[in-house]
Amino acid sequence: MTRTPPADGAAPRIAVINYGRTLDYPAMFPECADRLHVFSHHDLARTEGLAHYEYVPQCEAVPYAELMIREMAREQPFTHVITDNEYDLERAAHIRQDLGLPGQSRASALSFRDKAVMKQTASRTVPVPGFARLADFTDLTDFIAKFGHPVVVKPVKQGGSRDITVLREESDVVAFSRQPWRDDLMAEEFVEGPMYHVDAVLGEDYRFVASSRYLRSCLGVFSGQNNGSVQLRPDSPFARRLEAYLDRVLAAFDTPATSAYHLEVFHTPDDELVLCEIASRVGGDRIPALTALTYGVDLHATVLRRSCGLPVAPAPRTPPAQVHGSVSVLPQGRPVRAPGRPPFPWVRHYEVNDTLKPGEATLHSAHHLCFAIVSGEGPEQVEERLLETERWLMENLTDDEGVADSEKGH
Repeated sequence: MTRTPPADGAAPRIAVINYGRTLDYPAMFPECADRLHVFSHHDLARTEGLAHYEYVPQCEAVPYAELMIREMAREQPFTHVITDNEYDLERAAHIRQDLGLPGQSRASALSFRDKAVMKQTASRTVPVPGFARLADFTDLTDFIAKFGHPVVVKPVKQGGSRDITVLREESDVVAFSRQPWRDDLMAEEFVEGPMYHVDAVLGEDYRFVASSRYLRSCLGVFSGQNNGSVQLRPDSPFARRLEAYLDRVLAAFDTPATSAYHLEVFHTPDDELVLCEIASRVGGDRIPALTALTYGVDLHATVLRRSCGLPVAPAPRTPPAQVHGSVSVLPQGRPVRAPGRPPFPWVRHYEVNDTLKPGEATLHSAHHLCFAIVSGEGPEQVEERLLETERWLMENLTDDEGVADSEKGH
């Protein structure tokens, strides 16, 4: 189904497939909220004044939003179809293509979503680890025979470090062979070294780039390590190197006129930058909050508004006075109570996850019992303060005896 797009300069009429739990579309689009049609994974608190709003349970897995957007377009054309969710990039692109609308193409969305396609594409301009799509278990054993241990096995379209397995020795391979096989896997060489992330919004007349280092490996959450990240100063030589690296990676891709990007890259002991992954969306976890505190940039509002041709404040040009970092305490797998706010003046924000079920275990890299954001003059001071905050939080966790006793009673 192809529809004639609205004429240039037409008042925006926007279809949104939303994922963010806290996004405020009336505030983000004040001049055209009454022309926004929002289908949301989560029930949003602020929806007044929207042209249409529906909370769609299991929205990621059901095609209802796609059907309704297409049906609405029969009555009155949309000017834009947008999403804040990585898992919706391909279907949003499909709708845009069918309706003749601007934005990321299906081929571009696939190249950022499918990790095997991503690695193949990026390898045109930057080094990537050895990798292979796995049709069956023999492909995995052949890959190990070629590259040796350790090997990373992961789904090609998953996120948040979900369902990733590191096979460090032959016993791990044997254990993995006892798990049900799935047909969406790839294998990848294990890369040594800390991981950095680069978060950007890039457009024809807009450029914002910020670089950070993960406090620990994202995979560490599955062995009980708390996670977080530390912002680099944007005027530091290594931050400039990472920004140039982002440009090299993107040179290999078909990129939309405006997009957000979340790049993860290893810095090896040999001082080489090796691609982990790149996504064409805003980074998750605490990245938007850290970016807003340091730079005053709302990543979600910026990319969604620019994608619809709407104005945003200019990207900051002067280095910030301070940078920030975050540390997230993992769910403990037992009923525990998070402490109150840490007693340090440089803690800028502290939040307890009140949606966590008692005794819940870690499910993905952004899962948390509580998290804190701290400020500092540079990454060294921020990391020192994060570790001090983490120690205080861990020492002040308490067993939630009321919940534990209640569970025993059942």
